Amino acid sequence: MADQPDGTVLVVENIGPHVCSFFMGGWGTNALGWAEEAAELLEESDFPHRMASNLFLADGTVVGRVLTQFGDTPGGFSARLTVYLPAACSQDVLEHHLRHFGVEFHNWILAADANRR
Repeated sequence: MADQPDGTVLVVENIGPHVCSFFMGGWGTNALGWAEEAAELLEESDFPHRMASNLFLADGTVVGRVLTQFGDTPGGFSARLTVYLPAACSQDVLEHHLRHFGVEFHNWILAADANRR
């Protein structure tokens, strides 16, 4: 991941045998009005910490979206992590990305916990 001057982030990941390169950005802007209508959007009172982003190519073509939602619980927190990919993606790509996403957030949660101590 590499921060760009405009605040977007260049992401290069491998999903199974595929190397993917895209940008993430638009956090909290009007370009993300789609998130307010998402079927996966949970009650803000339960999940007040939300972030959404478009995944897009250098020419601006949106190729996916991300919606993350976090809520506090007595024992810590609860998370709802959603990625939207094109319907044409193969099941193999979807399964690899779900594994990647799970490992990615697992590592970030462990790092945040270690940093908290």
